Amino acid sequence: MKVNIYSDKFSGTLSASEVLGIIKSVFKNSDIQAKFFPVTDGGEGSTEIFKHYNMPIYQTVMKKDFAGNWIPAESLSINNQIFFESASLIGVNNSILHPYELNTSCLSQIIREVDVLGLGGSKTVDGGIGLLSSLGIDFYSDEELITDPKPKDFARISSVKILDSFTNLEMKVLTDTAIPLLGNNSALSAYGPQKGLNRKEITQTQEQLQRIYELLATALNITLDPYDKNTGAAGGLSFVFEKILGCNIISGAEFFLKETSLIHKIPRSPITVVCEGKFDKTSLSGKVVGEILRHVSGDRYFLGGQYDYIDSNEFNGIYECGPKGLLNPKEELKNVAGKLLEQISI
Repeated sequence: MKVNIYSDKFSGTLSASEVLGIIKSVFKNSDIQAKFFPVTDGGEGSTEIFKHYNMPIYQTVMKKDFAGNWIPAESLSINNQIFFESASLIGVNNSILHPYELNTSCLSQIIREVDVLGLGGSKTVDGGIGLLSSLGIDFYSDEELITDPKPKDFARISSVKILDSFTNLEMKVLTDTAIPLLGNNSALSAYGPQKGLNRKEITQTQEQLQRIYELLATALNITLDPYDKNTGAAGGLSFVFEKILGCNIISGAEFFLKETSLIHKIPRSPITVVCEGKFDKTSLSGKVVGEILRHVSGDRYFLGGQYDYIDSNEFNGIYECGPKGLLNPKEELKNVAGKLLEQISI
């Protein structure tokens, strides 16, 4: 029996390569002909996964991340396109600071040097305001300039000024989610708790971002709708990149599957296993496992940390580590992988 097994990272516990290594050890002495593929939608850890598919390093330079630390920032050449992973500078694991103390301004060091920017896995919730402040838009509290504004400063912002230096960017931006930035089913609501926001802070951030975007819309003489789909990636960066900076927003999952040619291998396997830390409604809204499932023609199985989706008929079988996986992810993943192996060996 031939099986294709695809794994994204298990956020906070295991990398995609670690997940596949554990499953491979379980399948080692079986008759199953399994092929293993780490996958990404352009977010955290995507650089290492692209390198797995022989995408070479373009350059490594020292840059400051959003906490002010100098780090080696690595970019790749993906089929003659310079790629950079934004989580390298603004990733959820880069700092223990509260997201109100962080912003996206550090990305201005790199974005004019690349062709493709991967979003996802960020800790920022500033809606791209910090980035705009470093690209030629000033934010004021009455007549006082707020330098490098962060979410903690948002309530003070009363006006904006567009400088002559402000220009659009020509760049592809990869998103890992199609959900909107603001609203009832928003990116802030879905991902805010993972970044460190409580319910009150999520509400406050949404209110302040809406108000500031209204100021920007007036100053730029454009319409801005942060309730539209595809605006929620990386705490609103996808919204700013597309609607204000004029970038080309594309699906990170589609980009990855096309550039690595994996898109052609998915329908060929009679059995497909997708692995993810948590499968929920966001998995089918721009995540790479959801994009893979769109192309599967045979049986499909979920193997991962937690299954939290209303429709259990999405898969032929669901194998989740559950709460035990948080305490001992490697051992529990090995156990559930064994159960999956028993099922598909029948």
